[in-house]
Amino acid sequence: MENLPAIISAIGTIIAAYFAYNQYAKNKLTDLKVQQLEAEQAEKQKRRSDNSAIVHGELWEVLHELKADRVYIVQPHPLGNESMISIYFESKRKGVESMKPRIQNLKMCDVAKFCQLLASQLYTVITDIDAQVEDRYAKSLLSACGTTQVLVKRLSDNSHDWVGSIFCEFTHGREIDPESARATLHQAAQNIQYILPPYIG
Repeated sequence: MENLPAIISAIGTIIAAYFAYNQYAKNKLTDLKVQQLEAEQAEKQKRRSDNSAIVHGELWEVLHELKADRVYIVQPHPLGNESMISIYFESKRKGVESMKPRIQNLKMCDVAKFCQLLASQLYTVITDIDAQVEDRYAKSLLSACGTTQVLVKRLSDNSHDWVGSIFCEFTHGREIDPESARATLHQAAQNIQYILPPYIG
């Protein structure tokens, strides 16, 4: 009986050591998970940065190959609950107005007819804005920025869902060969659509 306090003290020491070790192991595991998460985030950010550079390069190629004035991508967002459209990627000639500030968090319901066209048509050639664009808001946007002709190529993901559209715009009345342009835009779409970073406003 007189050894009981010593035994209790020894058991207490063992229990305290067990809990201390257990807490230490949990802390180490948490630290490891945080490090892994940080490494994954850094890798994801690098991949997004690399992909963004590729997308910008592709748009620049289209701009020069088709002698366009403005080339940009309209993207639906937020991911999984698409209700707006915005532009993040755009290339344009010097002195040509940017479309990017005009299409930011634009509600799809405000350009519903036009969004339906973007989501459903693989390739669209518009040579007469007034006659071919039914949506009044979209017609107003294009006209206000001096667009006279526009080619639109749909972008899809692996599930064939609409993830955006490449717009290739002209602000002057040059002759366009729609079939040659289709091939150029198709190639750009192939190079862009599977790496296109989701729009983050």
